[in-house]
Amino acid sequence: MMFEKVLVCLDGSALAEQILSYIAGDSRSFKKIILLKVIAAPGVDIPIGVPGETSGTLQTKSMLDHVKKELEETPDYLESRAQPFREIGLDVECVVLEGTPTKAIIDYAHDSDVGLIAIATHGHSGLRHITMGSTAEYILKHAGLPVLMVTPKKKR
Repeated sequence: MMFEKVLVCLDGSALAEQILSYIAGDSRSFKKIILLKVIAAPGVDIPIGVPGETSGTLQTKSMLDHVKKELEETPDYLESRAQPFREIGLDVECVVLEGTPTKAIIDYAHDSDVGLIAIATHGHSGLRHITMGSTAEYILKHAGLPVLMVTPKKKR
């Protein structure tokens, strides 16, 4: 099956990058590869005790500095992951977004007419899955698009 565009979601982790080998193995099925990393907006939601308001967002200088650093470093990170694909003649675009990962991924996929979303799941289970949630699982359930989802092999 040929897809015009595949959106490959990365989070900067070695586990998430394992999706790249699946894309490389089937690279001739894609006309364009889009490598995407979403930088989550900094802050911790806290209850503020005001009727009608559920929470406020606390942002510290260190949180803001971390996001600023990540925004500066991410383009080079994505370009380094794009290079092997470009060397074999593939069209690769690198995109950095800020926001909530699930919403940003789905919105970008729809706005850009992506045919396939490729994402690795970190394979959490039990209480860790409940507390951390799963971006990949949310994308699978709510994107309304084909999703290639892999559970990476964890190094022991």
